[in-house]
Amino acid sequence: MKKMRSAVLALLIFFTISFLTGCALLVIGGLAGATGYLAAKQGYKIQSPVVKKK
Repeated sequence: MKKMRSAVLALLIFFTISFLTGCALLVIGGLAGATGYLAAKQGYKIQSPVVKKK
C-alpha cells in the first residue's frame, strides 16, 4: 500500500511539473507577441538582414 501511494504521488508530481512547463511556454509566447505588437505600434520595424539587390 505504501509503494502504491508513493507511485501515485510521483506521477502526480511529474504531471504537475509537465503541465506548468507547458503553461510557462504559452505565457512566454504571449508576452513575446504582445511585445512585438507594442513595438510595431511605436514605429519599430522588423526586417531581415538579407537584402535583395535590384
